Amino acid sequence: MANGRRASKATPARLLALRLTREVRNREAYLRELVNSARETTQLPPEEFDFAQVLAFGAVMCRGTLDEAINRSLSSPRNIKPKVRDALRISAYELLFLRKPEHVVVDQGVELVRCVTPRAAGFANAVLHKMARDARDFPWGDVKTDDAAWARSFGMPLWLAERLAAQYGRDVATTVMEADLRPAPRYLRDNPFDPDNPFACDLSAQRVADLVPLDGTILEIGAGRGTKTMLLESRAFETLGHTVPIHAIDLHEYRARLHAERMQQAGIEDVMSLAGDACALDAIDGVLPHYDAVLLDAPCSGTGTMRRHPEIRWNLTPDDVAELAALQRALLDEAARHVAVGGTLVYATCSIFDEENQQVVDTFLAAQPQDAWCIDEGSFATLPALDGPDGHFAAVLQRVK
Repeated sequence: MANGRRASKATPARLLALRLTREVRNREAYLRELVNSARETTQLPPEEFDFAQVLAFGAVMCRGTLDEAINRSLSSPRNIKPKVRDALRISAYELLFLRKPEHVVVDQGVELVRCVTPRAAGFANAVLHKMARDARDFPWGDVKTDDAAWARSFGMPLWLAERLAAQYGRDVATTVMEADLRPAPRYLRDNPFDPDNPFACDLSAQRVADLVPLDGTILEIGAGRGTKTMLLESRAFETLGHTVPIHAIDLHEYRARLHAERMQQAGIEDVMSLAGDACALDAIDGVLPHYDAVLLDAPCSGTGTMRRHPEIRWNLTPDDVAELAALQRALLDEAARHVAVGGTLVYATCSIFDEENQQVVDTFLAAQPQDAWCIDEGSFATLPALDGPDGHFAAVLQRVK
């Protein structure tokens, strides 16, 4: 006890979840990376760590719905401190989505608030009891007839749920949102450069990389951390017995440095990690006039990977999607200029919105000379599956002339 105040008795798992969610807000960090880092440094039993991860992902993924539940229990929602709201979101997630016993959630919620603002413990007790009563009627409407209640039941913004329903129908949209509430499956890919350390990569992302031909020069746009570069070089090493030359571009200098470090650690010498704006490829030192294969892993809304990146659903806006589609069209036009005749262009996203996928490809093809390009076999579109891979899109385009 310090200064006459009782120490918090919140469980270690809940305290870790609170710390992770606060770091997401304070540092604008990505929860997935924070969890991976905590896994290496936190001394919690596996089952407790897993529970902390569930709570943290849920509190971030369903943030808007949880805030709605909290606000329903407050007379002045704007007056609540952000760190107190962080703690209450975890309790709200337990009540609304995990359906934990009310007395346990209230008790632990009070302890979480006591941890960040001891003087607010009494306030939290009153709010949590009201939330617990209110949660019995969640999602506060008939999901069959009330779209707001339907979206709320999955912790999804209404506009996003409606957009999914408009494109895929309500039944498919429901399945997608159900999958997004589940933990993402973990897939491992053999690492021929370090057999004892396979690397994690979603099956759909692996499928994208497998579409890129290896016989010739390769340009990868949107290389990021180098996962698809590793997939390409692993396949080359396994099938050809050697690595292949790849020019890998990312917009940001620091990512290009991390990419280069990853290749160096793997002992791959055929990759050139470049930084620059892929809307102006000729301005990037090292870029060739033409390549036999170009992989454009385009920046996108990430709506096919929301269960891995829980920040997306409440940060994304309809305007973001429109702006991304415009950028994707510009990138595709520029990438196409660097594909040699007879070469392959793979356009890929981890979005499940047609506006970022097939519509981008159709707009590109409509602007090209007749018979200059054709769509090759291998193109695909997937949706997040309950116990399967993420949602991805890939179009394989062949330059004919």
